[in-house]
Amino acid sequence: MQKIPPVLPSAAQRAHAIRIVPHAPAPARSVPHKVAVIRRPSAPGKFEIVRVDGGGFLIRMLDGNGAVLALSRAYPDIAAAVHGVEAVRECAAAAHISDETERSPAPEPLTPALH
Repeated sequence: MQKIPPVLPSAAQRAHAIRIVPHAPAPARSVPHKVAVIRRPSAPGKFEIVRVDGGGFLIRMLDGNGAVLALSRAYPDIAAAVHGVEAVRECAAAAHISDETERSPAPEPLTPALH
């Protein structure tokens, strides 16, 4: 297995690097925490394009064991769904993890007083 240099690797190298115990990014004010161990799937995952009742298509992203990881919105035709798969692949190769667990919930909207 090729070692990734300590400098910032390309998106493709980051996408294929496997870490046994990854660390989630932590906000500056909290103590870093470890994320659960990611197990390597037995086979590569895949995208499935399936027909939706009432017309259109959606994308199912499956892991190597066949478990559904994500479902897309409905696309009007297969060509649009294929473009959706390509967009997910491109985005995921360079995506960063953003830890939003420490954020406070958004304030509730003010309701006008009724008199």
